[in-house]
Amino acid sequence: MNRLANKVCLITGAGGAIGRATAQAFKDEGAIVVISDINKRLLDASEQEIGCQAVLQDVTNEAQWADVIDGIEKQHGRLDVLVNNPENLDSSGNVNPETTQMEDFRRLQLVNVESVMLGCRAAIPAMKRAGAGSIINISSIAAAIATPFKVGYGISKAAVRHLSWSDAAHGAPYKIRCNSIMPGRIETGDGAMMDSIFKGVERRGEMADADTDTARTTFNALIPLGQLGSPYEIAMGAVYLASDESRYVSSISLLISGGWSVL
Repeated sequence: MNRLANKVCLITGAGGAIGRATAQAFKDEGAIVVISDINKRLLDASEQEIGCQAVLQDVTNEAQWADVIDGIEKQHGRLDVLVNNPENLDSSGNVNPETTQMEDFRRLQLVNVESVMLGCRAAIPAMKRAGAGSIINISSIAAAIATPFKVGYGISKAAVRHLSWSDAAHGAPYKIRCNSIMPGRIETGDGAMMDSIFKGVERRGEMADADTDTARTTFNALIPLGQLGSPYEIAMGAVYLASDESRYVSSISLLISGGWSVL
């Protein structure tokens, strides 16, 4: 398959399961793939597994964004695709509008929102020089539902979704498309994020006496297709949005959730 043949693509957060799967899918489709992450150990593992160029990057650092994209343009001549896939940082425990600590809240917005803004801001001029481009921002189903037990996370992902609409409107005259992907319940292997959400679910009034396993079962029962998603499903959504097959697609929020849309 060559759906992304010779497209120069940057994928952030590639040390994690979704970023790694997306990088592998892009390479399989013929893309020139550059991956980045702040975690050197995970980045090195992804680099060895996929066999692509890797760059250590703190996505909250504006100067590093300029350096990374400048390096890509100097080496490959252009940037065609950016997948903004931040760390999805979240605080532990039940963080509701009453209990959230503002220091944690601000840090979460810095990683989950500001880094995406910085990426778009840095990529758009490069894509203008290339004559076109596709920006894919990884949001979450949390952008479309109430998350009273993870209020900061839901806010951050809703902001990413809105930013994608604004970038799409701004970029359209330059043939720069911007879309977001909203993953639902995805099995990433580490379980940290979803386990924290299960713990939040069990603390809701109607499940006050439930344990985490009960919360997990209840959560999974919300998925109409009856099974968890995998990073592969998200990766293939990104392949579509990066490819010329979606050249008339911009400002959408692609929900990949097994049919789950309301909590």
